[in-house]
Amino acid sequence: MLKLIQQASLLGLLCFLVACASAPLKGEALDAQLDQLVSMLVGDYLSRPDEGAYAGRPIYQRIRAISPPAGSRRALYSELRHDGPEGDLYRQLVVVFDERPERIENRMIAYGVVDKEAATQLVQTSSLVADGVVELKPPLSETCYTTWTRQGDTFEGYLDPARCLITGKRGDKRRIESRTRITRSSIGLLERGFSETGELLFGNADETLNIWPRVSPQ
Repeated sequence: MLKLIQQASLLGLLCFLVACASAPLKGEALDAQLDQLVSMLVGDYLSRPDEGAYAGRPIYQRIRAISPPAGSRRALYSELRHDGPEGDLYRQLVVVFDERPERIENRMIAYGVVDKEAATQLVQTSSLVADGVVELKPPLSETCYTTWTRQGDTFEGYLDPARCLITGKRGDKRRIESRTRITRSSIGLLERGFSETGELLFGNADETLNIWPRVSPQ
């Protein structure tokens, strides 16, 4: 009888541990992971020449922590340039995070900027969004957000094309997928676009991420 009781107790303990392991993170645990994610994302990255938007022209990416807009506690400014840190601007984004206490995952959504030249000053002056100097454009869609999960020492970001449906410049509907892998030494990126019926419009068909080494800070 004692042996049966001990076995039942052990089984109950194992069930409890499994349940705890599978339960979604909440509150302070998600906040702690979010702080780690933001810290890891900040830095400068450089692609290979064949990974840029134009042949032979690498992409240089800066990511900086900035003072967030009202209602948020964390925000980042991301700037991509052709060729190097002083090259022509390719893309600028301000990203903010879902910080609701009741959330069960970490989400990030991207905003465009109205004045591109003014936004470049965010690299040196982090308060320009909070101060209202840099105005933000609305996101592509409220459902075009990236979810982040921790995998060991790595964070994985995923923008699901099933819920990110946008209208292109020619009025066509497109589904956008994005995958990001951030480590201490690099950032891995994959962006793909699909038609409404699932036809690949751009991006790697084999889902291979482009790995851009971190060049600063080391």
